[in-house]
Amino acid sequence: MLPFASLADSCAYSRVDVTPCSVGGSVKDLNLLYVFEALWRDRSVTVASESLGVTQAAVSSALKRMRDAYGDKLFMLVGRRMEPTPLATNIAPSLIESLNLVRGTTGTPPPFCPASARRTFTIRTRDIGEVTFLPTLHRELKMRAPNSSLHTVFVPIEETVAGLASGRIDVALGYLPSLEQDIHRKALFTQRYVCVMRKGHPLDGRDVDRETFLAQEHLLVEYSGSGHRILERTLIEAGARERIRIRTPQYLAAPHCLLGSDLVWIAPEVLAIALSRYYPLTYTPEPLGMEPFEIALYWHDRYHKEPASMWFRHLLNELFHKATNETILGAGSARRETAQTEGV
Repeated sequence: MLPFASLADSCAYSRVDVTPCSVGGSVKDLNLLYVFEALWRDRSVTVASESLGVTQAAVSSALKRMRDAYGDKLFMLVGRRMEPTPLATNIAPSLIESLNLVRGTTGTPPPFCPASARRTFTIRTRDIGEVTFLPTLHRELKMRAPNSSLHTVFVPIEETVAGLASGRIDVALGYLPSLEQDIHRKALFTQRYVCVMRKGHPLDGRDVDRETFLAQEHLLVEYSGSGHRILERTLIEAGARERIRIRTPQYLAAPHCLLGSDLVWIAPEVLAIALSRYYPLTYTPEPLGMEPFEIALYWHDRYHKEPASMWFRHLLNELFHKATNETILGAGSARRETAQTEGV
C-alpha cells in the first residue's frame, strides 16, 4: 500500500496531503510521484492501481499529467508491460530518492493492515516454486489478506537484484546462493535430490546403484540462475554427458518427457512428491551422493522495514520455516505453529 489520495481511511497508510511542491523537477504534485514509483516498480497500470488502492483510470490520469509535465511518454506499452522511456529511466532515481526523503520526514509508517489492504505481492520464483508454494500461500493469503493477490515472475539473477532493490519484486524464493549484495536471506527448509522416473520403469522399485543410474538415459532441466546448476556439473563429472538425451529449461515439461520413455531425472524431492500426485511417477534416492540444499527467502535491505513487505515475509516464514514436504504441499494446512521470525 502506498499513501495515495483515496487511501485516507486505510489502516496501512494515511494520505500524505501535500500541496503542489517542487519535489521531482517538473512534477509539482507529490501524489504523482507515488504513481510514477508504482509504475516503475510494477510495469503495469493494473498492478500499480491495485498496489496504490485506486482505480486504473486514476493511474492513467496521473500518468497523462506526468506526460504533459515532462513532454515525454515516460511509460509505454511493450507487449504486456509498461516499459520506461529513456527519460523515465534517467529521472527515476532522483524522483524515487525524493519520495523516500519525504517518507523519512513522516516518521515510522503505520503498520500494514492485511484485512483491508489491496496489495499485489510479487515473488521471483521458477515453475518449481509455483508448484511448491503457491497453493498453500494462496489459501492463507485469501484468509488473512482477502483483497490482496500474488504475482510470480522469473527473471535472471541480475534483474532479480534490481527488482528487489526497486521494489518491483517483494521477495525471491528458491535456492539462490549467488544473491548477496544488499540482500537479506532467511533459510526456510532443507531439501534433498531424488531420482524420478515413470511408474513401470525398469528401475521402479529397485535400489539403484551409481553404475546402473549413470547407464540410464537422462533428462536434465537446465537450472540457470539458481544453485541447481550443480546437477548438470555432477552428471558431466560422473561421465554421463553423452547420456543426457533431453535438456529443457522448464520443470513442468519433465513429467511429460518421463511418461513416454525410460528417461530418469534428478529433481528436488518436494517437486517429485508434488508431480507424483498428478502424474504416474515414482522416485528413489539418487545414488550420486549429492549434498542437501536450503530453500531460502531473499529480500533487499531497502525494504527490510517496509510494513507490507515485513508482513508478507513473516507469513512465508510461518508457513514454510522448517516445514516438511507434506506441510509445504498443503497436507498440513491446519498447521499453526509459532515460527521463528527473528530477522524476517
